[in-house]
Amino acid sequence: MQLSPRLITGVVSFCLVLTGLFVANMYLTMMIGEINRKRQENGLLSYLGFSFPKILRIFHEYRSAYPNGKMHVFALTAFTVAMLGLVGVAVCLCIVG
Repeated sequence: MQLSPRLITGVVSFCLVLTGLFVANMYLTMMIGEINRKRQENGLLSYLGFSFPKILRIFHEYRSAYPNGKMHVFALTAFTVAMLGLVGVAVCLCIVG
């Protein structure tokens, strides 16, 4: 298999996707822990299962509970890196561009 610049760029972009999604997931998990620390025992957020409405609720509750907190910014940054990597993979696979 020949190592072309397109293949190397695609592999690096794919690594960015995986790393960005992993880091974003870790920050979401940490935000759930911070939210649960302020909640009552019977109203805790579950760590399992993510959907778009649940992610929005996590961001909203985290911003309400911790107005000076930065975890939501870090999670969005990691997600943005993952999406840029995904665009790079799509370009390398000739899906886009």
